[in-house]
Amino acid sequence: MKFSKNWTWLFYCFITCIDGRDWLIDKITNVTTLTTTPLGTLLLSNTLISREFLLEPDFATIDFRDLHTTDSSLLRCVKPEAVISLDAIEYNIGGVKPNTQCAYFNRTDFWKNKQLDIKAFHFSNYEVGIPKAPFAYTPKRFAPSDIQWPPKGIHLSVYFKAPYYAPLSHKYVTVVVNYEMYDGIPLLVKWLDVIDTSGRGDIDLSFISVEILAVNQPWSPFGHSWLYVEDNQAPGHGTNILWTYDTEIDTIPGSFPPSVNCTYQTDHRLIVPLVTQLSSFRVHELVIGSSDVERVALSKHRLFRLLAPHTQENPIFFHMTNGSSPAFRAAIDQMAEVGFEMLIYSFGSGFDMESNNEKYLEQITSDIAYAKSKNIEVGGYDLIALTREVQPSWMAIDPNTGKPRDSACFASGWYDYLLNRTLSFMDRTGLIMVETDGPYGGYSCASTTHTHHRNNDDSIYQQNILQGNYYRILRERSVYINQPDGYFYEGGSKTGMGYNEEQYSLPRWMDISVSRQGMFDDTYQRIPTVGWMFVPLTVYHGGGAAAQFEPLVAHQIEYQWALAQYLGAGVAACYRGYRLYDTNETKALVTKWVNFYKKYRPILIRDIIHVRRADMQSIDSYMHVDPYSNDIKGLAMVFNPTSDTIDTNLVVPLYYTGLTDIAQVSEQEKAWKNYTLARDYHIDLPISLPALGITWFLIK
Repeated sequence: MKFSKNWTWLFYCFITCIDGRDWLIDKITNVTTLTTTPLGTLLLSNTLISREFLLEPDFATIDFRDLHTTDSSLLRCVKPEAVISLDAIEYNIGGVKPNTQCAYFNRTDFWKNKQLDIKAFHFSNYEVGIPKAPFAYTPKRFAPSDIQWPPKGIHLSVYFKAPYYAPLSHKYVTVVVNYEMYDGIPLLVKWLDVIDTSGRGDIDLSFISVEILAVNQPWSPFGHSWLYVEDNQAPGHGTNILWTYDTEIDTIPGSFPPSVNCTYQTDHRLIVPLVTQLSSFRVHELVIGSSDVERVALSKHRLFRLLAPHTQENPIFFHMTNGSSPAFRAAIDQMAEVGFEMLIYSFGSGFDMESNNEKYLEQITSDIAYAKSKNIEVGGYDLIALTREVQPSWMAIDPNTGKPRDSACFASGWYDYLLNRTLSFMDRTGLIMVETDGPYGGYSCASTTHTHHRNNDDSIYQQNILQGNYYRILRERSVYINQPDGYFYEGGSKTGMGYNEEQYSLPRWMDISVSRQGMFDDTYQRIPTVGWMFVPLTVYHGGGAAAQFEPLVAHQIEYQWALAQYLGAGVAACYRGYRLYDTNETKALVTKWVNFYKKYRPILIRDIIHVRRADMQSIDSYMHVDPYSNDIKGLAMVFNPTSDTIDTNLVVPLYYTGLTDIAQVSEQEKAWKNYTLARDYHIDLPISLPALGITWFLIK
């Protein structure tokens, strides 16, 4: 290694490690920069991570460093920047031949022996700009005030041209490798654009690798999983993050050489006609540098909030089971009384978003206008692809049988019809929310006559693109989108919080208990506002009187627990039925917890620290934290699901509140008490809760 490069890393270590900053609790004010090093390489850095690129003899990533936790390199070898194929000819994109062993990175040997890969697409030039938003978004519905969209940082576009030996048609192809690094987060985003300037459209393109990294063992799942890699597509929709061992595991005994390959499906190669320009999925590379489960969760959540900021909108909504005008307006009146914010025409309500019946459209328009007069937004349910039966020419074709599947092809004329009906209905009625059940689910289609794909080989790619387009169009209209899938990076707002729908047929107390456990577990994976839970005010799948909450006056304790645990977690629940209260007592109950949520919404929609998981044998607790708040930095919910009074001390970890010495704590807005934090940043909080008691604490 060159001495001058050592000083570069020592400098970055000094400003990130030695001063003790933690990007999860401290505001990182350093901006992202792109500089040329004394060695002539490009260095993209935000002082938390850096990625260094070689320019000669070709473009290649020669270092990817964690500067905030381990001050070490992720890489053990140089790989191509990407791999594609054109008409079945495989091309590396950039990269150089390291001509050295790859069990570990011998940089001295690399600088001596590196060699141009003459068969690869070669570096042409680069451009520097700012990050580009994949869709327009203006925060609303009480989303956090600190949202920055698009995120601040640097967008680096690197252009590659075909090698000399390539067929003439391929020489009209330009590959653009895009990198985005953002201020204040150890995250890099990467994707490819492939452009055919000839305009002929007769080249078959396959994305073989969007990203390949040869990493050191601790960064891989075979080690400590310090590097988190995901893509921006819904899971199970033809994209893969594949962790494997390189061939060095056989050629260099005792070595552990992990690699990650970000690619499309592996059962058969994706082949897409290259018409003008195609783009790959985006790869998100989050350098965590830790295996601590809470820290890993918070790091992933920070990524998610940055790249899918709209998911932090969290209206309180009601699932209406009766679509008649009198029932609708009665429900709207109740919602306005207690402070609910959105009504969704539920499945089974008779709502039809695809209707062109003039009388029906007039009724819905009038009812939505009535809701708007009460400051309540309205949405509705539609089944759009998976298990949706449409006209035969739009159904997906199974490549194994040649017969229709049970689902619509989203790259057929069905897409155009559905989008037109959806937008027309919204424009006419004022609908501002959709619950799209059964979005495209990742299946292929072997049809050769559909409008938007050629055959089975490009059907998954094109259906993913069009489903994403559908949601992006709605997102740019500020439409709130419930979708039981993972289209968050393309505009989707909310999905199920990892539940099994059959649990809502369990007896009420069992349902409440299992659901609280589920939320506790699932909020390691998701931010609270991205998941929905369920309160079956009337019978859902089954369970009868033991499962439903109606009559509400007869089940006030269970109803209060449902309201408290969901609103207290910042998790929206589908309160499904035809009314929210049936007496003044139940009205007061709903009003109490809605007012609590609205008053403390800024902290309740923030991340959760997992204090004590529910086991129904003692108290359980979770706590929201916001280290950047100038006022409330934590709000802890505590539950006693037992039949006995419990007096105990609860260990409350406060590190991620950003507090260091003294915490002021108030139980339910009573007098504030001071607690001195222990060396590990926890306090012992005295708890006294009666049987089936619920309480909450503010922390500042």
